[in-house]
Amino acid sequence: MLQASDLRGIVPPATTPLTESDAIDREAISRLMDWYIDAGATAIFALGSSSEGPSLTREMRFEVVDACADALGGRVPLLAGVSSPSYLESVLQAQRVAEIGADAIVATTPHYFLYGQEQLFEYFTALSEASPLPLVIYDIPSRSDNPLEPETVLQLAESERILGLKDSTGDIERGINLVNALAGNDQFVMMQGSERLLGPALLMGYEGAVMGFANACPRLCVAIHEAATAGDLERTRELQELLNDAFPYFFAAEPGTANVGSIVGAMKTAQELQGLCSRRTLFPARQITDDDVQTIKAYLEPLAEAGWLEFA
Repeated sequence: MLQASDLRGIVPPATTPLTESDAIDREAISRLMDWYIDAGATAIFALGSSSEGPSLTREMRFEVVDACADALGGRVPLLAGVSSPSYLESVLQAQRVAEIGADAIVATTPHYFLYGQEQLFEYFTALSEASPLPLVIYDIPSRSDNPLEPETVLQLAESERILGLKDSTGDIERGINLVNALAGNDQFVMMQGSERLLGPALLMGYEGAVMGFANACPRLCVAIHEAATAGDLERTRELQELLNDAFPYFFAAEPGTANVGSIVGAMKTAQELQGLCSRRTLFPARQITDDDVQTIKAYLEPLAEAGWLEFA
C-alpha cells in the first residue's frame, strides 16, 4: 500500500495528450511518463486540472489511467483523480482506477452543492474507506465550492487511509500553520500546489509539490525541491526566481484570464516545443495559435538557455 513518504518530492499533474480527432494519444503519454521520471518525479498525478480531467468522459478518464499505468510500469506511483459532485460516482471511479493500475486516488471537495465542515469530514472519511486505494485530498477552493477549514484537515489527517493534501489555496500562512500543527505526523504529507510558493513552502516544512509548472520544466521543480530540502536558501531563491520569471507563460495566450485554453494550452505548448505531444486541448477550450506559441516560447527561452529544458 502506498505511503505518505512515497509522495515527498515533485509529482507532475500530467497533461492529457490528444490526437487530432480528440482521442487519447497513448504514445505521447508514454513519452511524457519517461520524461517526468527522467527529470526526477517521485510520482505522477493523472486526471487533475492540468489533465483536463473534468472535460473528459468517464471512458477517456479510465483510458488515461490505463495508458499512464502501462507506460509507468510501476516505476513510480500513479495517483488518479476521481473528483465529482457525486460521492457514488467518485467511489465508482476509485474502484475502476484501482483495477487498472492506480496506486492512490485524489479528490477535491464535492462541488456545486454547498456542505458544512462536518459533512465534508464525513465525505472524505467515507470515500477513503470505500476506496480500494488510499486518498490524497486536493484543496483547491477556486475550483470547488466547499473550502476546507484547517481544523477539518487536521481531523482528516488522523486517518491511515488519507495520505496527504495538495494545497492549491495559495494561502501560505494557512499552509505553514497546518505544517506546524502536523509536526510529528509522518503519515500525512503536505504538498504545495502554487508555483510561486514552491521554494518558500518547502523551506517552511512542506514535503512535496504537485504543480502545473512541472509540465513545462520538471527538472527545475525537482532542483528547487532538492535545494530547499538541503536547506540551501541561496540556491532555492535563485531557482525560484527563474521559475517566477517564466511563470507568466501560463497566461501569455490570454493575458488577464485564467481560462483553461490559456493555462492548459500553455502547458501542452511547452511540451510540444520539447517534442512530447500536441498542444491540442478539448472543446470548448480556445486553441493555442501559432502566434501564441511564439509568445509562450519567449517566456521559456531563458530556461532553455540555462539548460533546464531543450526545445525540439
